[in-house]
Amino acid sequence: MSPLMDITTPPAKYSEGALIPVIDQHGDNPITIRLTDRERDTGLTDPATLQQLLYAYHRDGFVVLENAIPDALTDKLYDRIVADTGIYIGKAFQQWNQGEATKNVSVVPPLSKDWLMRDFYANVHMIRMIEYLLGPQPELRFLNSNVALPGSTGRQAVHSDVNHAFPPIPFGIVVNTYLQDSGPENGVTEIWCGSHDAYARDEQQVQKESGWIRKDFIQAQANVRAPVQPRVRKGSMLFRDLRLWHAGMPNRGEKARVMLAIDYFAAWYKCPMRLKLPLSAKSEVESWGISTIGIEWVDGEIDHLDQPFFLNMTQDPEMYIKQTPKGVEDWRARATGKYEFDKGVPSDQNWWTAE
Repeated sequence: MSPLMDITTPPAKYSEGALIPVIDQHGDNPITIRLTDRERDTGLTDPATLQQLLYAYHRDGFVVLENAIPDALTDKLYDRIVADTGIYIGKAFQQWNQGEATKNVSVVPPLSKDWLMRDFYANVHMIRMIEYLLGPQPELRFLNSNVALPGSTGRQAVHSDVNHAFPPIPFGIVVNTYLQDSGPENGVTEIWCGSHDAYARDEQQVQKESGWIRKDFIQAQANVRAPVQPRVRKGSMLFRDLRLWHAGMPNRGEKARVMLAIDYFAAWYKCPMRLKLPLSAKSEVESWGISTIGIEWVDGEIDHLDQPFFLNMTQDPEMYIKQTPKGVEDWRARATGKYEFDKGVPSDQNWWTAE
């Protein structure tokens, strides 16, 4: 997907043969870049914007793109997911992410044709960025939301979303789109810029069955780049390398903090995870121009609140995890009947502490 330019694109400026990005950019840990209203509304990403997005992502494994989605759309989806969360947490298979004290839960957004809006799941600026990072025809394979409910007292361990023998290059990206203004007070995610390629997988992890990071590596990395809870404007898309360290944080506000989690994988990676979507939405989703090889089309409507959490970011079809009434089932549970995944209780040995 070309960056696209038209007569409204600002004239380029150069220095020593290089393009000077004249864009709205602020911060350095992380870098935040704001789309102009013209870019957002026309779908034309200025080359300078794209250049800086790619620079930040390659350096940090993370970048924030502001002003990506109109407020009216984010408000509508926020209200629906908050209402749905009250129903979902009563399900027998529901599990809190890293324990009940976090009040952090994954809730599938509504999947009917009317709610599958391109602005969120295949935004033209999002896809353009992902194609430049992962190559042609990146595959949509995971669509979820993460809700931090108010009143939480616990935080998550610093972790990576992947703990398998992943390749040491970008292979998958999660785009977290925030549906409300967020900051430390309402549980914006703690981010560790630059951690995506700082250490070998076997060195940094507490154990191979978990993406939790070792305390000595946490302390050492904090001296290189301190962790941060950035302030995020609603409608912002946060591009995160799946290898990046991060942690869910307590929501001490009065309203739920909701962010979408949309995962795209490189076509060459051959991720086996499949995303179930209703057949009635097939023509709409195909009109987005994305690869649908990772989508399983299902007859009839899908009750999105009756979908247990399912995840497989590996390349092995047998390495999936899923929620059950007994707990999260991983390969160990299938082999032994013991449900040990995500049973650890985070402590100060699992996050950075000032020395």
